[in-house]
Amino acid sequence: MPPPLLLLLLLLLGGAAAAAEPPAAPSSSPPPHKNATLSEILPRYGLPPGLFPASVTAFSLAANGSLAVDLGGPCYAHYEYLTYFEPRVTGVLRYGSLTGLSGVKVRRFLVWFDVVRVKVDLPPPPRYVYLDIGWITRKLPADEFESPHECEDSKKCRLSSALATVAAWFQGMEKGFGLVTVLHELRAFHECSDCQHPTTEE
Repeated sequence: MPPPLLLLLLLLLGGAAAAAEPPAAPSSSPPPHKNATLSEILPRYGLPPGLFPASVTAFSLAANGSLAVDLGGPCYAHYEYLTYFEPRVTGVLRYGSLTGLSGVKVRRFLVWFDVVRVKVDLPPPPRYVYLDIGWITRKLPADEFESPHECEDSKKCRLSSALATVAAWFQGMEKGFGLVTVLHELRAFHECSDCQHPTTEE
């Protein structure tokens, strides 16, 4: 075969092979959390799905891990401790932890404490959830956070606080600090009284 014809044949075969190759995949893909719920996102970071209550209405997660969660209103939910969520909770989401928390409190010894960090055992699935409350760390069973909890009805919340106030009065009088303890609990009672269930119609 003359050289020009051989060269032409090679060029034709090369063009056909290139045309048969599949198109290159797009360089960018949608964010992994697009269209996913918060309870679906958390397990991807090694965290249980029920860290936040069922009243979450929206959330945003930035590339640097900054997380903002919007609830339908103030929410009291029962885990091992009575937990209060403000209408907006913020923090930084990392694998196995949620740090720099703002907007979450737990009631311990009749006093409200800020939760500043949540972390879990790694690798998943976690056995325990650790709540950093100031300089104290509390260990809770991870199965308490397997699913989002419903917000407490405001009437039930008020009753719980009222009963705790009476108990605090009698216990505190025996220890000599009843007035201070009751004042703390009365404050919790008034906070709870102002709480509206997110699904309640005004």
